[in-house]
Amino acid sequence: MTFDVSKISPLGFGCMRFTGRETNEIDIELTSQMVDAYLEAGGNYFDTAWAYPNSEVALRKALVERHPRENYFIATKCVAWGAYCNSQEDLERQLQESLANLGVEYVDVYLMHNLGGNRTAGFEKHQVWEFMKSVKERGLAKHIGYSAHCTPEELEEFIAAYPDAELIQLQVNYADWENPSFRERECIEIAAKHGYPVVTMEPVKGGLLANPPQTVKDIIDAELPNDSYATAALRFAASAPGVFCTLSGMNTVEQVEDNCRAFADFKPLNEAELAAFDRIIEAMSSDKTIPCTGCDYCAKVCPEGIGVSGALTALNYLINFEDPYKANYQLGFVVRFNMGKKLPNECIRCGACEDACPQNINILDCFDRIAEEIVPFSRTNVLMKPAQ
Repeated sequence: MTFDVSKISPLGFGCMRFTGRETNEIDIELTSQMVDAYLEAGGNYFDTAWAYPNSEVALRKALVERHPRENYFIATKCVAWGAYCNSQEDLERQLQESLANLGVEYVDVYLMHNLGGNRTAGFEKHQVWEFMKSVKERGLAKHIGYSAHCTPEELEEFIAAYPDAELIQLQVNYADWENPSFRERECIEIAAKHGYPVVTMEPVKGGLLANPPQTVKDIIDAELPNDSYATAALRFAASAPGVFCTLSGMNTVEQVEDNCRAFADFKPLNEAELAAFDRIIEAMSSDKTIPCTGCDYCAKVCPEGIGVSGALTALNYLINFEDPYKANYQLGFVVRFNMGKKLPNECIRCGACEDACPQNINILDCFDRIAEEIVPFSRTNVLMKPAQ
């Protein structure tokens, strides 16, 4: 069955960051309002995953139980990294749990989740692609593919290993487009060369590009005056070659409405806008923002339960706003009180977080910076006490 991507809306609803996920109390009323606004604006593609805490269940309550099944497409994913998969029986359990969580008899798209680096080995060991094909043969998924945070060389290997994949999900944003650690432009060009349709993820880098450095804001204000900082980032990703859908992890009805307006009658960036992004990319190349997207794969493997992404959020607050006192407050507020996690000073430096990070962040170096540049500026020392 060929995947007719023309039926998919160019703006996809990413369901990784529903409000309340940090405390396992997703706001279903708010999520329902966002889903309704998105559908009313013509959106129809929802992206979730078995590994996203409570996301599938929230999507069942906000979408599946409230709207006709033929009005939307659902994509979800399976994992084979970490301790989550030791056999194909575990893969089957993930699949059945996803179907039950979502309250559906089939998903429209089923993806292998987060190929790349050390994470690829589990997919190979457990012959996950053979399992994926069986899922489609049984009618439990209409289309299959994979998501990847990978190098161009790795992507060529995946394309050779999984030639019958129907789509690929790749990270695309202007901050990493030419970044040598990500090489996103090369990955997009490889997918296009082989004719694979692409769904883009992390176009706003977990929200970082909704509030970019001032040099970037100045260019967007002058050259893309009809865009918010977030929609400018989304339009960049959506304009990449071969892209048919760009995911946005929306958290408010206002964000949904803003993004949907930007994608109404969507057209790729014109020459003048592309030239503006060339300047933006050049400006970003000298920026020191930590490229954390908040995926929290690091937290899943941390033996001490440290709030890694929250800590990096605090460090980026310091980098972007140059106020160590506010950054220290963010460290305690985000990590200790919002996330209920331990702080970086309780790290045992095992390095598991760095192995799991799809962004290749030197997390332990970041913890050193936090200790040196943020911790000494606490106005409330209680924030730095170990969690009980």
